[in-house]
Parts: sequence; structure tokens; C-alpha cells
Amino acid sequence: MAVRRGTTGSSPANRGRALEDLVRVANARYRALGLAVVHKVPSAWVPLRGPGGRVAGAKVEEKAAVDFLGHVRPPSGGGWGVPVAFDAKEVSRGDRWPLSRLEPHQYEYLQDCHRTGCAAFVLVAFWEPGRFFALPFPELERRWEAWRAGAGPASVRAGEPGLVEVRFPDYLGFILSGEERINELFFGDCKGGVERCRA
Repeated sequence: MAVRRGTTGSSPANRGRALEDLVRVANARYRALGLAVVHKVPSAWVPLRGPGGRVAGAKVEEKAAVDFLGHVRPPSGGGWGVPVAFDAKEVSRGDRWPLSRLEPHQYEYLQDCHRTGCAAFVLVAFWEPGRFFALPFPELERRWEAWRAGAGPASVRAGEPGLVEVRFPDYLGFILSGEERINELFFGDCKGGVERCRA
């Protein structure tokens, strides 16, 4: 799939939009192939009424915790699907993504998802070099805690150890590749893998 940056502008409302569009197209393909069902989580909006009670606009009432939720068919083909939760982030220039671009409520939601046996991660598009990476939650947690304690860098650089490079349309290939890889990336801290995390 040819990948090029969208022209969604740089406002906060549009940040992450070009990547989200790529993910939506890939998700439709995954669903058609019976490999995964992943959907965009909408924000809750409340209408703003003007004179006469007519709707004049809208504002966000509650932000979605993360951008996408769903599940992936297990690599073995049987049993329970692997739940996934992730947020899509973009870097328009350079090769560094600031950890501050992840809101605390998003981090906490990903943390809760991880603790309950979900493959939680941040998907980052670095548009200038044209590369995409998944940052699995255990690696995010390590970096986040070091940054917050003032003992680690405030950004993640494209290609650093701990990130998983992905390509479109098969951006979930690293999860579909096998249970051993899933356990290695997401549940190594559970001493027994995903099943022990879910226990």
C-alpha cells in the first residue's frame, strides 16, 4: 500500500488523522480477511445551542481514552482472540516523538488494558523518514516512568530498541506473527504470558 501523509492540517483536532485514516483502511482489510476486528473509538460530543435553541456547534464532552480497540485472531487460529488497545500518534518533522504527547489518562487506560491481558501499545508515524513503529506498553511504561522521574529522555526516537517497526497495510503483523512474539513484547513481565496476565 502506498503511504503518504494526509493533508489534515496541524490543529489539535486533526493531529493523528492521517495515520488514523491508514489504520481504518487496514482494519477494513483485516476484517474482510477474518484476521481482526478493530474499530475507532469516538469521542463523546455535546451540542452547543445558539439563540432560539438551534444547534450552533458542538464540543467534546468526554475524550476517548484511546483511538482504537478490538481483537486479533489468535495466531494458532483457535481459542480466544487477542484484545488490542492503542493510540495513534504522528510526528510531522524529525524522528522524535515526545512522550508528553500522550495524555496521562491515555497512559493510565493503556496501563489498565495491559494489566488485564490486552496487547496495549502506541502506534507512531514518523512522516519525514516515512516509518511507522509500535511502542508496546511494557516499553512505554519503562520510558514513561524514567521520563517522569527525570531519569530518562523525554522523547522516543524512530528505530530505537524496544520499538517494533510496522508497515501498512499489515500494521498488526507483529501480533499476528505468533503467541511467543506476543508474550515477548507484551506479557514477559507476567511470568507465564498472556494467560497468566488474564488469570
